[in-house]
Amino acid sequence: MTNRPLIPTNIKRKVLVEAGHRCAIPTCRHIDVDVHHIIPWETCKKHEYENLIALCPNCHRRAHKKNEIDRKSLRLYKANLRFTHDRFSQLEVDVLFELDKQPQANIMWAPFNQLLLKRLIDSGLIQYTVTPAGVVVGGMKSNPDYIQISQAGVEYLNSLGDVEL
Repeated sequence: MTNRPLIPTNIKRKVLVEAGHRCAIPTCRHIDVDVHHIIPWETCKKHEYENLIALCPNCHRRAHKKNEIDRKSLRLYKANLRFTHDRFSQLEVDVLFELDKQPQANIMWAPFNQLLLKRLIDSGLIQYTVTPAGVVVGGMKSNPDYIQISQAGVEYLNSLGDVEL
């Protein structure tokens, strides 16, 4: 990089917060991230928020290497970040992606944390199975409930790449 000015802190922060300080590629989500210019710096010579996306070093290399991750895909990922993060918390997004890695598994979930997944449950993107109370300690049941990604959740994650810009 030749005499390129640093990305202004406020813009860099906005890009990192948009992606939850993780790689913007939904199947990656690595926490070590760089800020990448969708249209290369050499072409645009600007640091504009709309043209920046958070990528891990591996995905960053792939975006530069013969466009393994092309610009249209990067724009779709950025658009999907905005839509998804406007709708769900970072925890909910992370849980949804983790459940998608094990679509048939019932994952234990502490009943007192059910509220943290309320929007995913209400949207029908995950199934929440309440188990009968076993031992009750201090008014709370001690045995777990279970969560699993629903077919609607799988379809939602699959649809994130279908948005046209």
